[in-house]
Amino acid sequence: MSGREDSDSEAPEEFTAEQAIQKDEELTSIQKENKARVVREVKERRRKWAEKLTPRQPRQNKNIEDAKESETPQIPENKGMLPDDIVKLLAANEKKVFSSDSEDEQSDKKPRKKKSKQSGMEPVILNEIPPPPCLQNSLEFLKKRKMQVRRSSAVLDNSNQALRFISASGLFGKK
Repeated sequence: MSGREDSDSEAPEEFTAEQAIQKDEELTSIQKENKARVVREVKERRRKWAEKLTPRQPRQNKNIEDAKESETPQIPENKGMLPDDIVKLLAANEKKVFSSDSEDEQSDKKPRKKKSKQSGMEPVILNEIPPPPCLQNSLEFLKKRKMQVRRSSAVLDNSNQALRFISASGLFGKK
């Protein structure tokens, strides 16, 4: 009897269909939570890494800049107009843009190579194509090598047969 009890305890658990569906739902929810956690951790790790790489200015500098801006008096004549330094900066940027535009126009005047127009796929007749020169070179090499290396008669017979197959297929026959 004790032998049967041991084998029963080692048997896998048996579930009803409802229990199996419930277990499956639990497992899928756990998997979704784990995936979401992993994504959050990766984002947090990237954010921390980016913070290490990018130097941050202390907040005191921002307060000093704000104080400087408030100290500079606006000229009453320019109400509704931009300050002179900003206008000069914008004018300098526009000059740069216009000079680069003229350079682009000069470069466009260069003639461009015309691409050859191909009317799509055309049928290729293999009999009209001559065998490549590398085939002849490789066959000559094999013949020379065959004369230099000792081989069994079976290998030599098969090499002749292979040469016949190549010449019969049309790769070697035409020049």
